[in-house]
Amino acid sequence: MSFSYHRTIYLSDTDAAGVIYFANALKICHEAYETWLSEIGISLPRMLTEKTMAIPIVHADIDFLRPIFCGDQLQINLKPKLISDNEFCVDYQIFKQESLTRPLAIAKTQHVCINPQIRSRIPLPQLIISAAKPDLD
Repeated sequence: MSFSYHRTIYLSDTDAAGVIYFANALKICHEAYETWLSEIGISLPRMLTEKTMAIPIVHADIDFLRPIFCGDQLQINLKPKLISDNEFCVDYQIFKQESLTRPLAIAKTQHVCINPQIRSRIPLPQLIISAAKPDLD
């Protein structure tokens, strides 16, 4: 299942050179990820309150292919992929909304599902498994 998220780059997202600060690009990817979780039915507030499951990031990387400037209107496309019954990754492509053929950046986050009280891996929720299955088209 692919998912798209739209975001404007604000001055506070940029560094002294006027381009997006690298950590803010990952933060924006995480905004897209949180929105996707909500769209598939995973409630982060409930997860934090119940404390029976957490999905921490265990790895993240990003490659910048072109500069991203203040005022840019972005479309972040994310695609989750199952790794195992308790682990998945999310691939991100960041585009200018007016040019969806050449990405500005690509990123990846890798997540594990754990019981936060005992810090042990547990199976992913069925909602994530279903959403992260490969598209069959």
